Amino acid sequence: MIVALAIELLIGISDATAGPTPEEYVAYVAGGAKIVPAGQLTIDGQRNLCGQRPTVLDENLDDYAAAYPGFIILNPKLIAKVSTPVKLWIYSHSCGYQFRGPDPRIADCFAIERGRRQGWLTLSGLDEVCAFISPARGDNVHLPGPERCKLMRKCFDDAGLASPSIAPRDAKGPSEAEPLRHRQ
Repeated sequence: MIVALAIELLIGISDATAGPTPEEYVAYVAGGAKIVPAGQLTIDGQRNLCGQRPTVLDENLDDYAAAYPGFIILNPKLIAKVSTPVKLWIYSHSCGYQFRGPDPRIADCFAIERGRRQGWLTLSGLDEVCAFISPARGDNVHLPGPERCKLMRKCFDDAGLASPSIAPRDAKGPSEAEPLRHRQ
């Protein structure tokens, strides 16, 4: 009996720390948020994928994006206000949390490497990402925007060395319980 109670308690704790499911999140916010199944999200004509993870579109999210374990949240009203390279970086940064964990520096680099590899992030696109985050102040988790930019430029250069055959095209056209926020 005590062992069964301990197992039930451990399972309950494990589930509680994992965060909500996308369906639970949508029900909780109850404000018109919707789930886009994995592989069906397009940003400026480009399909975006983060493994088998869906994306929740929530116009009431107080930031551009957030990530819970197992899904990404985007605020389409805010995302609509930025350029294509910045949109794709925001999504890929959120995806970086899914694959690489809670460190925003690692998520930044993940997004930059992905952009280089997929061909949507050029040097001018990186300049747009840096202009976007440069005003951001640091907090207890995020470095100030200029420092993040400096690290992302290093990731960009390193990604080019690791894949010298990549010739990035211009990206102008279509080309746990707390969410991890993107401080822009």
